Amino acid sequence: MTEFLDVFYPFDKTPTDPAVSKPLLATLLQQEAELEFPSFNAEDALALGLAILAESPKSKTPDAPGVRAVVVHVSINGNLQFYCGQDGTNGDNFGWIQRKVNTVTRFGHASIYMGSSCLAGGKDFNEKFLLPQTEYVGVGGGFPLRVKGVAYPVGVVAVSGLPHEMDHELVTKGIKKFLEEKK
Repeated sequence: MTEFLDVFYPFDKTPTDPAVSKPLLATLLQQEAELEFPSFNAEDALALGLAILAESPKSKTPDAPGVRAVVVHVSINGNLQFYCGQDGTNGDNFGWIQRKVNTVTRFGHASIYMGSSCLAGGKDFNEKFLLPQTEYVGVGGGFPLRVKGVAYPVGVVAVSGLPHEMDHELVTKGIKKFLEEKK
C-alpha cells in the first residue's frame, strides 16, 4: 500500500493540483478499504489507542525539544472508549478531535478525505456542505473504524496535535500496527 505522505507531499503542490488530488483521493479510499478490522470491541479500542500512542513522536523521543504531543480518541457507535492526551496537549486539541469525529461520523469517511475531495473540486469543505467550522473540519486525523462485512463504520479514531497530514499518518500507522499484532 502506498504511504499517505508519499502521495500528499511534495509541499510545492496542493490537493487542488490534479497531479496530487487523484492519487491522494485514491490512496485515502484504499486506506479505508484495507484498514478493516475482523471485529472491534472495547478491548480493541484500548489496544488501538495504546498502539497509536506508541507510534507518536513524543512516545518515541520523550525528551526531544520541540516534539509535539498528541491526543488520541477512539469511540464505538458514539461511545467514548479511549481518550488520552500526552503531556503538552491542551483544550484546543479536544476541539480539533471533536470536529474530526463529527466529520467522520456524519460522512463515514476519513476527515482528510472529505476536505481533500472538496478542495480537488475547487470548494471549501465547510462551505460546500454548509457546516459550521466550530463543529466540522475537513483535515487529517479522523478515521472511520470499519469491520469486515459491516456496511457502515462502527466507530471513529481521531488524533490531534501534529500537522494534520501527520495526524492522519499516525492514525493509519497505529491501525496497521494493531492489525499486524492481532493476526
